[in-house]
Amino acid sequence: MKAWLKLIRIKQWVKNAFVLAPLLFSFQFTDIPSVLSALYAFLAFSLIASAHYIVNDIQDREKDALHPQKKYRPIASGVISVKKGLAATLFLLLGGTSVLILLGDIKVAGVIGLYLLINVLYSGKLKNIVLLDVFVIAVGFVLRVYAGAYAIHEPVSSFIFMTTLFLSLFLGFAKRKGELLRHGTASRTVLKKYGKEMLNAYLAVTMALTIMSYALWTMETNTKANLGTHRMIYSIVFVVFGMFWYVYILDKYNGSEDPTENLYKDKALLLTCCTFVGYVLLLFLNVA
Repeated sequence: MKAWLKLIRIKQWVKNAFVLAPLLFSFQFTDIPSVLSALYAFLAFSLIASAHYIVNDIQDREKDALHPQKKYRPIASGVISVKKGLAATLFLLLGGTSVLILLGDIKVAGVIGLYLLINVLYSGKLKNIVLLDVFVIAVGFVLRVYAGAYAIHEPVSSFIFMTTLFLSLFLGFAKRKGELLRHGTASRTVLKKYGKEMLNAYLAVTMALTIMSYALWTMETNTKANLGTHRMIYSIVFVVFGMFWYVYILDKYNGSEDPTENLYKDKALLLTCCTFVGYVLLLFLNVA
């Protein structure tokens, strides 16, 4: 079972929490139909993304076998055969499609289909094109937000769009820096076109843009629920601390290849994220 969970990269499902962001920030999380729709979108996105992960692992199994960490992946190590991997891919695609049918929203299906198409292109050529590789990853996170918004019929604020884009770019460049610090240019072709100083500059710019965009969103006149925007602005403390802390652990521990692993392993980062969500919930309850 552990190998199968590793194959579908169950830990990576935390990335799909972006699908649930519109539910949180529209304060519809007490509306049962909206919650169910958002969860359906989350599950569909997760299943279909996992199917794509498996296809990638099958295609890259020979190269992954030479990688110091990726060689332990189930397909690369031979723990799970290619034939079983393909069967799992089909099962996940059918499962994701079934959930989309239950959800019954063509826009959500379209967004997930676009996400899948972009990732196929990324796996083929785009991952080797400097800057475009990170922008494609960022677009994937933006699409997650739109899938969640369409699922609950909630428009996406311009500032939420910008915040998601800039935060995703920040995480993408952080991932590239971690790979560069840990393995040099050997682990990924595109890393030969990046440099440490260049990535540090990109991180600084995207971090500033993320903070600015989020701050502007909290002050929007149409911010949801009668919470008062003067209260929402205080949540920026968690955003600023979280991003500063991420840069700290990136340099302190010589980088990390996977932002998801940082979230699971670093208690301060996880606590900051949980406290941020808790604060938003408290605002909704009007006790903050």
